[in-house]
Amino acid sequence: MFEFRSLEVVHWDYWQRFQLPLDASIVTVVGPNGSGKTTLLDALRTLLAIEDRDTARDYKTYLRHNGKPYAWLRAVVSNSPDRRGGRPFFPIKDDQVTLACRIRKRGGDWSRDYQIVGGDVPVETLEQGGEWLGVRDYRVRLAGAGLTRAICRVLTLEQGATDKLCQYSPRELLQLIFDVFEDKAVLDDYQRARTEQFDVEKELQQLGQDLAGLHLRLESAKADVRSFEDYNALRNQRQRLETEIAPKVELADQRNAIEGAKPRLTGLRRALRERERMLDDMQREDAVASGGRETLVEAMREARRQVAASEQTFTQARDAARDAEMLVKRRDELARLQAQRGELDVDALSAAVENGRRRQAELKLEAERDRKRAGELAAQLAALSGGGRIVEPFERDFRSSLLKADIDHHVLTELVEIVDPQWSVAVEAVLAPYRHLLVLENPKDARTAWQLGESQQYRHFIVAERAPVPKPSAGSLLEVVRFSADPPAWLPRQLDRIRRVTDIEHGSRLPAQQDWITQKGYLRESRGGRHIGGNQQHFGSGARQSQLAELRVEQETIVQRAHSREAELQELSQRVDADQSRLLGLDATQELVTRAGEFAAAAERLPELAEAAGAAAAALSEARARIDAAGDQDKAEGIAAAKRQGQIDALARELRERGSQINGERHSLIQRIVDYRRKRAIMPESWRTAAALHAAREEYESASAVRREMERIDDRLERGGFVTDESCVPLRDKIGADHDDLASSIMRREGHLDRAKRLTEEARGAYINVLRATVRRYKKNLAALGELAGIGVDADMPELANNDVALAQAGLSVRFDFDRKGWIGLDDGEASGGQQVMKSLLLLVALLRDEDQPGGFVFIDEPFAHLDVFNIEKVGRFLRATDAQYILTTPITHNLNVFDPSDLVLTTSKRRGGNTWAEPVAVLKRQVEAKGKAA
Repeated sequence: MFEFRSLEVVHWDYWQRFQLPLDASIVTVVGPNGSGKTTLLDALRTLLAIEDRDTARDYKTYLRHNGKPYAWLRAVVSNSPDRRGGRPFFPIKDDQVTLACRIRKRGGDWSRDYQIVGGDVPVETLEQGGEWLGVRDYRVRLAGAGLTRAICRVLTLEQGATDKLCQYSPRELLQLIFDVFEDKAVLDDYQRARTEQFDVEKELQQLGQDLAGLHLRLESAKADVRSFEDYNALRNQRQRLETEIAPKVELADQRNAIEGAKPRLTGLRRALRERERMLDDMQREDAVASGGRETLVEAMREARRQVAASEQTFTQARDAARDAEMLVKRRDELARLQAQRGELDVDALSAAVENGRRRQAELKLEAERDRKRAGELAAQLAALSGGGRIVEPFERDFRSSLLKADIDHHVLTELVEIVDPQWSVAVEAVLAPYRHLLVLENPKDARTAWQLGESQQYRHFIVAERAPVPKPSAGSLLEVVRFSADPPAWLPRQLDRIRRVTDIEHGSRLPAQQDWITQKGYLRESRGGRHIGGNQQHFGSGARQSQLAELRVEQETIVQRAHSREAELQELSQRVDADQSRLLGLDATQELVTRAGEFAAAAERLPELAEAAGAAAAALSEARARIDAAGDQDKAEGIAAAKRQGQIDALARELRERGSQINGERHSLIQRIVDYRRKRAIMPESWRTAAALHAAREEYESASAVRREMERIDDRLERGGFVTDESCVPLRDKIGADHDDLASSIMRREGHLDRAKRLTEEARGAYINVLRATVRRYKKNLAALGELAGIGVDADMPELANNDVALAQAGLSVRFDFDRKGWIGLDDGEASGGQQVMKSLLLLVALLRDEDQPGGFVFIDEPFAHLDVFNIEKVGRFLRATDAQYILTTPITHNLNVFDPSDLVLTTSKRRGGNTWAEPVAVLKRQVEAKGKAA
């Protein structure tokens, strides 16, 4: 390492310019306090670019005092070859090297430039040019010349800090050793790496938490995508049902309906031909019967003429006998009245006669009403017995209008048959509002029928749209109903939606949207539940039989009421006549006197006239018997003819209806075939094959089942709360990609972290050996310096392990033995002030000692503070025994022993008042000859 030979300062603090020799091993700078001793050391530190001092003063502080815009620091140092022949400032091979620092003020701030040149080069020559270096490059060159970081660290010790090294704790001392020997920077790098690894671990933990949160978001996004896929699947399924399955099933239903309608149409035609043959037979039979009845009618005319002649004879004989009899009876009645004359109550008899006449009128009016009702019952019974039905007047009038307009039609009651009688009440209750519904055979007649319905205010449905009955669902009300012809298209669907349940409890267990009805007629629908059952029957053969029974009971009641009424009328008539006769008996005596001859002649002729009337009555009775017999025969023939005519009319009507039905079904079949072909033509070929249609029917049994499934899907889509935004799919993919990227990044970084931790641990474990070598080197230096100073020194090797805690707590314990008085520690309070200084110097110089590069220099500010004469001499001997160059400072003291070890004394002085510049430093150099003589 190099040593100082001279120093030149220009405009440094209050020194204008001077040059000092420093070519001595020990240089002592002496002067009063504030005279510039530390200023001189700071000039050397600035020249060496040392700035690690913990002080408020730096080179800029010294330049502000004199007001000059520049300053120079120039030193001449040695460049001698070492034991291996290497020079500190190679490739400079001069024995001396000039170190220069030029400080200038630029832009309001100070800047430094450094230069290293061979030989002793003055400032003026340096100012003319050369290779100027920056602070960093300059430090690198000095480090190559031996000015290590350890020496720089020692050169930064403050004034009075020399004796403070022994006050360090073992841990602080070890840290200082590592710091000086540049091991602490390596350990700091390791610790920084460990801190960074800890930060990375925390960051990875945070990333792990972020990954967990991202995982939750990913699961939520997946759930949204599943919901969206379910939504799309339901939509696709519904679209498939609507666009493919429904047309297929409807086409299959139409095909089945067509295939089922053809045999039915054939059967209807066969039945029509059979009925036509029956009509022909009945018409021939009626023609034969009509011929025989004409003969009977002629015989009846002859019998009537005979009866008329007999009646005339009988009337004359009867009138004569009656007149005679009446006279006799009048005589007897007058005699009786004359006998009862004193017992009569005229007012009571008059009231009785009046009440009797009134009661007779009431009974006759009731009899008239019963005769009208009996006629209606006979007509209704005849209609029901002939297979017809009871038609109310408004319906009969409207249907007559339809027939006049040649509009064939049926009433719904003619088409419905209830299969299961147990459910007749429920079916009747549901269909009761439609018992007057009319179904048109030909849909083209709808407009005319509606016009008639509007004009006659027909308040019931007129339906033109008819459709085959689909297969009923299991348990539906449609299962117990059969239709003789196609009903309105909406009616089977309505019946199929209603479930049959045994009781209310059974129905309450069904879904809320399901309609149901009990056998007693309690209906539950979307609007609520109510009882709609009744006792009236209108549909099916059971309704006709029930109505027949009711009408016959009513007819029998009317007959019984007529018999009772006839008996009452006869008895009432006799009583009224008797009362009337009693009222007339008041003039009986006078009439007996005045008509005595007339009464006697009548009594004499009465037997003869009675005999003649009897003979005439017998003849009339015989004639009447003959005409009655002919009349009975004619009546029987008339009844038979009426029956035949009714049967013929009914059969003709049935033929017309069957013909209309066949025509309607034929047109309906044709329309279905046309619709079937039209729908089939617009469908893809793969859809309309028999296998495709069969597969569709296997999947869904009917079009209503398809509609129910579509309604179920619609309800599920409405209530399911599905995610409908398609952006959830790219969102899931993005979150999934972010999740995978983050997971892979975490895995990759964890791998890098594990590798870095392993490499750091391995490298630091290997560097522990370097630390141990550093401690052994320092321990060796301490022992060597202790021998030179005559002080026993011992140090315990610290426990250095590859562990953060062990390295942080490790310390170097050093013990000293002064004058064989026993071992003392670093700062245990047993050492004197001088011993404290000696310990500190040993610890300090041991940091600088280098056997490979002997020499070097040390700045020690006031090392003799608080030392007595003996210790000052001891310190001086120790300093002379070492190979380094020392630049010491000391204040002016009365003890001259502080100058004993010095070969060169530099004396500073304070700036005198009024002077701009301070006095130059005085130089006192020891002569070597004199020193030898003194020895």
